[in-house]
Amino acid sequence: MRCRLLFFIVATHLFVTIHAIALNPSKEYRVTPHDTRMAFEEIKISTRDGAVLNAWYFPSKMSEQLMVISHDGVGNMGEYLERVKILINYGFSVITYDYRGYGQSSDFGINKLQYVYKEFFTDFEAVVEYCSTRFQGEIIAYGWGIGGGISITRGFDRMGITGIICDDPFIDFTMLKAKFKEIQAVMKLPDGIVHADYNSIDAVRKKPATSLRGVLYLHGDSNYLFSYDDMQRLLDATNLGNKELVKFKDSQHMDNFKVNESFYARKIYAFVVNL
Repeated sequence: MRCRLLFFIVATHLFVTIHAIALNPSKEYRVTPHDTRMAFEEIKISTRDGAVLNAWYFPSKMSEQLMVISHDGVGNMGEYLERVKILINYGFSVITYDYRGYGQSSDFGINKLQYVYKEFFTDFEAVVEYCSTRFQGEIIAYGWGIGGGISITRGFDRMGITGIICDDPFIDFTMLKAKFKEIQAVMKLPDGIVHADYNSIDAVRKKPATSLRGVLYLHGDSNYLFSYDDMQRLLDATNLGNKELVKFKDSQHMDNFKVNESFYARKIYAFVVNL
């Protein structure tokens, strides 16, 4: 009986762990800006390899700073409109977008047990390029989970980005691969991604773009993929003077907004207005 109970506990833990880090795309928007009466513009953005991304632009007349949001691969951008509303109320313009395979972006086959796709990096680059061409204000790249890792790896040395906000990004894919094995998570990584071109820890050691003025890291101290020491190592490696690591107690989320929305939003606001 005890063996059965132990097996059930272990199996349940593994299921919850895998579910929390797995991709979970949704093509249907359960909530749209129309439902929340938010002023917005729907935009289609083409990538260099032929995909077309669906994006929503929320303008603000209170600031020239534009927040580019990259989510963690769960649901689609319609799931995150509450935080968009908060950011708009703080005075920022916002662009959200869906990776290929999500929402009304181009169809793309996604294995839920694959942690990330290289194509998502290409999607981010296309959105930032679009924003740089169309808008004159400062660009802040903000993402959580895989969106945080993509933002820092592709944004750190890219001209035009003023600040980067990363909520529990991936750090090192070699380390992550070992972690999957340790926690017995049947997760996959795409071929060739265990490489400096995709690791956050390698990206932040480069010379930053001259436009970049600050990086903010957010971390849940009970995160089972990346420890506080791991995040501290990422912070220490970041080749920039203005950098900060904020810890959320008793949080194992890849998206710490859910833990304390008010504190989370205030930290983002303070970081951006002081860039």
